[in-house]
Amino acid sequence: MISLIRKALSSWIVLALLGLVLVAFVVTGIGDPFGGGPAATTVATVAKDDISDTQVSSQFDRQLATIRQEQPGITAAQATRGGMLDGVLERLIGSQALTSMGEKLGLGPSKRQIDAEIASIAAFRGPDGRFSEDTFRQAISSQGLTEDMVRREIGGDVVRRQLLGLVDSIPMTPRKLAEPFTALQLEQRTLSIGAIPAQSFPAPTLSDADIDAFYKKNIANYTVPQRRRIIYALIDSAEIAKTVMVTDAALADYYKRNAVQFAASETRTLRQVVVQDKAQADTIARRVAAGEDFAAVAKDVAGFSETDMDLGTISKSALADQTASTVADAVFKAASGTVTSPVQSEFGWHVVRVDAVVAKPAQTLAEVADSIRPAVEAELAQNAVADVIEKADDALADGSSVAEVAKDLGLAVVRVPPVTSEGLMLGESGLQLDQRVRPLIERAFATEESDDPTVEDISDTLHALMDVEEVVPPTPVPLAEIKPQVTAALTFERQMDAAKVVADKIVAGIREGKSLAALLAENKLPPVQSFTARRIEIAARQEPVPPPIGLGFALAKGDARALAQPRNAAWFVVHVADVKPGNLAEAPAFLDQMRSQMQTAATNEYAQNFVAAIMADVGVKRNPKALDRLKQRYLGNADQPE
Repeated sequence: MISLIRKALSSWIVLALLGLVLVAFVVTGIGDPFGGGPAATTVATVAKDDISDTQVSSQFDRQLATIRQEQPGITAAQATRGGMLDGVLERLIGSQALTSMGEKLGLGPSKRQIDAEIASIAAFRGPDGRFSEDTFRQAISSQGLTEDMVRREIGGDVVRRQLLGLVDSIPMTPRKLAEPFTALQLEQRTLSIGAIPAQSFPAPTLSDADIDAFYKKNIANYTVPQRRRIIYALIDSAEIAKTVMVTDAALADYYKRNAVQFAASETRTLRQVVVQDKAQADTIARRVAAGEDFAAVAKDVAGFSETDMDLGTISKSALADQTASTVADAVFKAASGTVTSPVQSEFGWHVVRVDAVVAKPAQTLAEVADSIRPAVEAELAQNAVADVIEKADDALADGSSVAEVAKDLGLAVVRVPPVTSEGLMLGESGLQLDQRVRPLIERAFATEESDDPTVEDISDTLHALMDVEEVVPPTPVPLAEIKPQVTAALTFERQMDAAKVVADKIVAGIREGKSLAALLAENKLPPVQSFTARRIEIAARQEPVPPPIGLGFALAKGDARALAQPRNAAWFVVHVADVKPGNLAEAPAFLDQMRSQMQTAATNEYAQNFVAAIMADVGVKRNPKALDRLKQRYLGNADQPE
């Protein structure tokens, strides 16, 4: 679980671009990339721009949702403890610093660059796999965004990449530098490992005073974390959709509002060449008009490839947006299979070939009624859900309770007993939390007991009225209730202490020249275990490396060390019996692979230093208290009692 968090944080300098934050929002529908919502607290200031806790939360929630695709059970508290919230803030700071430096240097993408970025996004492609203007506009409008907002965010991403591009051309790592590291990875070790189980030693005699002192010393282990008593009522889009009836009037209204979609239209499949020299453009147009192949002439005269020329199937308005209205006029006057005369725009001289004309006749309501029915039904259901949410919001704002509003709207009320931020209901045997509302539990721990009830979005199709009825502070469990467990824990600690004494004696014996096998037999312990592997094999393991093996690959040849492993209820003695240096002649391809990996690492390090220098130049001020408050909201627990 934590490995996924580390993976998400491992390449922060690349993620500083935020990977088209706005587009990710359009595709996933998670949160508001512009940090909208309730009044926010500034967590950091970059140059003159503030980064709010709302923005940090939005990015954190989005990244957590991505991680949950691989690990559904991970909670916000676990991710926060794993450092993900700090990582999100640093990426936001790095991203804003790059943007500020771009503005300072006067960098800015051209319209054509932004057009190309938009056209490359899979979410904006039509059924034919090409960019679709209709799909693009539907996608952004469904999230309440405008084209200007999309273009502004994508433009910022282009500028950030332009800046980082200054440090992404690190040369390949020299062979002589990579050879020692490669040889180390090919090194083979033989380890001798001995276990000293805690249960090999008799249970000690414990007094009540011993148990009481141990309980007080480890009080945090016996303290129930903060819990919250929650009431909620679900607004399920699927259930509401079952009540929707599609009428003829609704179909007619949808048809009227989307008249452009059903009107007669024309698109054209195009290829174009844009050159700066009119003479070149004239030559291309003349030779193609004389019968030569367009692609062959474009390659011969201007060096264009097929992919350079392909515009796909496009409408006149979209072509005008990408080029100029004069170009679009000329193209849509030309016949299919012909080429236009050169037309000038701000980009140069355009020569466009019309490969096909796709004429779409107008469609009547009767012709499209069946095909639009699902969309109308979905729209009516969406409106019905929005109506319920609006009524709930208004009623809660007027002072009604969750129970009262739920009764008026016909929603079922659920009261959750005191629950931890991990979703555990301690002492409530037989009760199970509805897994659909796990995100709701996290929201509950991000609010205060005095906050008003709210309507929360759990997913695109699930919403909930929610209120925190009680906050139960962290509470130690009385010793009398758990004395057997505390006694067992103290017994185990004493047995582990005894195992350590023997482990240390065995290590001392190995350093005096005795064998591990003989020392284990002398102490009537399990026989020695041998393990042989190369470093590269250890690194390739899918599961975590056992700590004794990891220790064995950190020691010098002949050395021995003792290692406590409470989870295995034992101490281990690890002895490096043999080390065979790696032979580069056995794996020449691996050397090249290591050189490439070292080049990537060097590039990332250069980029990190580059961004750090930019941050220092533009100025960054952090608000540690605001970040700590945000962490506590996700962790959902106050200070443990002393």
